[in-house]
Amino acid sequence: MRDARKRGRKILGASAVLLAAGGCSTGMFSAANPNTLAPPTPYATWSPMKGTRLVSSKDCQTLLPDTFGANELSLAELIDIALQNNPTTKQTWAQARSAAGVYGQSLSDYYPNVQFDGSYIRSRGSTPGLQGSSTSANTTSQSIAAFSGTNFSVAYQTNVSPDVLITYTLLDFGVRKSIAEAARQALYYADLTHNQQIQTILQLVMNDYYYYLYQAAIKESYVANLENAAASLDAANQRFALGLAALGDVAQARTQYLQSKINLSNQGQSVENSFAQLAVDLGVPANIPFKVQPMPEQVNAEPILASVDALVEIAQTQRQDFLASQANVCSKAAALNYAKSQVYPIINGAFDIGRTWYSWTLNDKYHFALELSLTCPLFAGFYYQNGIRKARGDLEAARAQMLQTELGVIQSVTTSHMSVKTAADNLKFSEEYLKAAELEFDIELKSYKAGTVTILNVLSAQSSLADARSKKAGAQFQWFSSLAALAYATGSLCFDNLCLEPVEGECD
Repeated sequence: MRDARKRGRKILGASAVLLAAGGCSTGMFSAANPNTLAPPTPYATWSPMKGTRLVSSKDCQTLLPDTFGANELSLAELIDIALQNNPTTKQTWAQARSAAGVYGQSLSDYYPNVQFDGSYIRSRGSTPGLQGSSTSANTTSQSIAAFSGTNFSVAYQTNVSPDVLITYTLLDFGVRKSIAEAARQALYYADLTHNQQIQTILQLVMNDYYYYLYQAAIKESYVANLENAAASLDAANQRFALGLAALGDVAQARTQYLQSKINLSNQGQSVENSFAQLAVDLGVPANIPFKVQPMPEQVNAEPILASVDALVEIAQTQRQDFLASQANVCSKAAALNYAKSQVYPIINGAFDIGRTWYSWTLNDKYHFALELSLTCPLFAGFYYQNGIRKARGDLEAARAQMLQTELGVIQSVTTSHMSVKTAADNLKFSEEYLKAAELEFDIELKSYKAGTVTILNVLSAQSSLADARSKKAGAQFQWFSSLAALAYATGSLCFDNLCLEPVEGECD
């Protein structure tokens, strides 16, 4: 008895080792004690278990051209890289494919359900036999005596039964149609959301591309400002050496010079931050260097724009998020129809046909069964009525969301239309401002060297010139970003096969 117990303990121990070795990956012990996968205390950090590998960006493949990092990338090349690598478009693409699978599943109810059901049974049985014949009158005692013998007859039996079952919904008062329509509109919603995300990436890359060039232009202007500050400091030192200027002139000029150096140093960080953001938009790690084409030297800012009303009409047919909100309304309307149709009866049909073999001998030619069933919901605790109320509320919420989206589209078109005009004026005025500031600084610096003005006049002109350079770079960025914003607002940032017209048909 003790040996049996020892053997039992060994078997249990070996089983525990095997389970520990092979069951950890399936979460066997995590299910028993999931607290092991959480931080142990409120003030402790969580550490992965041994053998656990966290997924990182190194596991994701980045698609880049062969010339990446060698040549200057144009805006079109940057957009192409972003569309291939940005994670957000991959997410919306996967969600659209998931919605396509759901729609495909919703159509399966239009087809019959064919199912094969087969069984194979092999059995062994034995029955007791009698020893000799029972011819006496006392048959009971003889039977008991014979039963106590050891003569048993053994029989083997094989049972094979293949069957095919076909079921089909004959009438459901619009249940299948409503489910399929809701899934189809949900698929349109996912598709259009993906299209809108692509346009969002286009606008984001364009805006951050021009913002990076703007920060680089600001840095160049700070370099020019530092050169002007150095020229002013040299002039002050020369006049001070000749005894024509006070030490205060040198101090003020040196202060401006040091401020220019600090601004240039800080701007380097701003350039790096904008570059990192552009890399993130491309779906590329920020520590990978690459070069982009610079801002064009001459910009023709003479926009010829259509009216706001005409642009709004274009946006209402091309903005993918607005079209997606319409598809969402249609999906909710179909869901309401489904909720209403659930209170009606459903008629199903089933047909079963098969054969049966006993001991490899055909027992019957075939057997079949035909069934018609009627399912009619009578009372389910107001479940269906509340389902209708929920579906109607979802539909109203979708309509309100569509209205909010449309108002946002009109607002963005209106403000972007005005931003383009304002940016064109600012770019023209900033160019004139820069020319005037450069002329003023040259005059004041020459006048200061001649002794006709003070250092304050030079420093004031120097500050105006720095402000003019900054405003020129800002006006260029505002011009390009406003054009991108207007194109995005009207839904025009798309390819020929991307922009979709409103889906055909109307929803209730």
